[in-house]
Amino acid sequence: MKLQFKPVYLALIAIMAIGCTKEVTENETSEISEVPTELRAAASSFYTPPGPNVRAHKKNLVTDYGVNHRDQNDDSSKLNLAIKDLSDTGGILTLPKGKYYLTKIRMRSNVHLEIEKGTVIYPSKGLASAKNHRIFDFASKTGEKIENASVSGKGGKFIVDLRGNSSKNQIVADVGNVTNFKLSDFTIKDEKTVFASILVSFTGKAGNAWPHKGIIQNINQTNAHTGYGLIQAYAADNIMFNNLSCTGGVTLRLETDNLAMKTAKKGGVRDIFATKIKNTNGLTPVMFSPHFMENGKVTIDDVTAIGCAYAVRVEHGFIEIFDKENRASADAFKNYIEGILGAGSVEVVYRRNNGRTWAARIANEFNEAAYNHSNPAVSGIKPGKFATSKVSNVKVTYRRTGAKLKQAFLAYLPCSERSKVCRPGPGGFEYNGPSLGVTIDNTKRDNSLGNYNVNVSTSSVQGFPNNYVLNVKYNTPKVCSQNLGGITSCN
Repeated sequence: MKLQFKPVYLALIAIMAIGCTKEVTENETSEISEVPTELRAAASSFYTPPGPNVRAHKKNLVTDYGVNHRDQNDDSSKLNLAIKDLSDTGGILTLPKGKYYLTKIRMRSNVHLEIEKGTVIYPSKGLASAKNHRIFDFASKTGEKIENASVSGKGGKFIVDLRGNSSKNQIVADVGNVTNFKLSDFTIKDEKTVFASILVSFTGKAGNAWPHKGIIQNINQTNAHTGYGLIQAYAADNIMFNNLSCTGGVTLRLETDNLAMKTAKKGGVRDIFATKIKNTNGLTPVMFSPHFMENGKVTIDDVTAIGCAYAVRVEHGFIEIFDKENRASADAFKNYIEGILGAGSVEVVYRRNNGRTWAARIANEFNEAAYNHSNPAVSGIKPGKFATSKVSNVKVTYRRTGAKLKQAFLAYLPCSERSKVCRPGPGGFEYNGPSLGVTIDNTKRDNSLGNYNVNVSTSSVQGFPNNYVLNVKYNTPKVCSQNLGGITSCN
C-alpha cells in the first residue's frame, strides 16, 4: 500500500521517533500524543463504503422476508435468501432490533448488513458439538471471491451471544476470499469458545485468495479463551484494525500458523495497521508469531494492557518438524530429532493435525543448523519472520491478580511473588496471577533465520513492584526456578 503524507506529518513522526527512544521502566512515564504518520491514512485507503446506487436498494429482514425476531427459530435460510436476492443489484439489508438465531450466513458481493443497536444474535440451537460453526462467512468456504461486503451495527452496537450453545467451536466471522470489507460495531459475549471469534483467513484457493483492503473496528469481547481471543490473522493485505478490546485471551493475534499456507507456500500478512487495541485480564493485547511464514510490516499505535501478562508478545519464527513415523510417544520423537541436531535442539513436542501427529519445534539457537543440515528429516525448512514493525504508545497497568499466564512466563516472576499465582484445575488452561511486564520478545532482533525486529515504545507503565523484569528478551536470565508443584489450584 502506498500512502501520501504531508511534510508536516513527516516532521512530527521524526520528532516522535526521537522522543520515544528512551525505554520506560518501573513507574516512569512519558506521554505520546501524536498518532504515527502511517496511521493517518483516510478510511477510504482500507474500505470504500457502498455508493448511492447500492444504497438505493434496501430490504428489511422482518418486513420483507417474514422473519420472527422474537422467537428462537433458526433464521439462517431466510437471511441467506435475502442476501442472495440483494446480490443481483447490491443493496442494504436491515435487521431490526430483536433476536436472531443464525449459522452459515453466506455473505455475497455488494451486500451490506446493518444490524440495529441492541439486537442480539445467537448461534443456531442444537449445533453439533464436534463440528466447527461460522455465523458470518465472507467466502472462507465458498468457491467464489466476493467484493464490497459488510456487517455493521446501525445506531450503535449489536450483540453476538455465544454463551450456552451446544458447541464450543464457534466463529463469529470468518473473513476469507474478499476484497473491500468491513466488520464493525458489536459486542461478543463469549464463554471461552475454542476459536478466535474473528478469523482473517487463508482459503487455499487459486491466486491470492485471502482478505484484501478492509476495516475491522469498534468491537469488544468478554470472557475469551486464553488460547484464542478476539482476532487471529493468518493471511491479509492492507487491513486496518481499530478500537478493539477483549477481556481474556489475545485481542489481536498475528499468528500465521495455518498449515495450508505452509503447503501452498503463500499467505501471511502485509501492510497491517492497528490503533486502540486493548486487553484486560488476559494474555496480551498484541501478539506476533510468524511460525513458518514470511510476513510484511505491521504498524500499531495505542495499545492498552490492564492486568495482562504482557502488553506485547513477540515470538521468533521456528522450524516445525512432523513425525512421519508416528512414534508412540513425544519423548521418542524428541530423542530422534535431538539425535540428529544435538541435545537441547527440541524446544517442545506437541500434537498437531487434530492430535494425530507429533510435531517438534526446534529451539531458536538451532534454526541455522537445522536449515542447513545434510539430513533431509530436518533440513530445508525455513522459519518465518515479520518485516521490521512498530508498536507505539503502549500503556500498561499492573494488577496483582487476574492476568492469564503461560507456564513458561512464570520463570520471569520473582519467587517472592509466586504466592499470587494459582494453577489451572482439571478443566483449566492457564495460570492466573499478577501482571508480569510490558514486553516478552523471544527474537534475537537480527536478520538470522526466524528473527526480526518489533520496536516497542511505551507511554505509561504503572504500579509494578520494583523487582519485576518489565521487558523480557530472548537471553534474559530466569529469575525463579522454583518447582511449580507448590502453586495452589485456581479451582
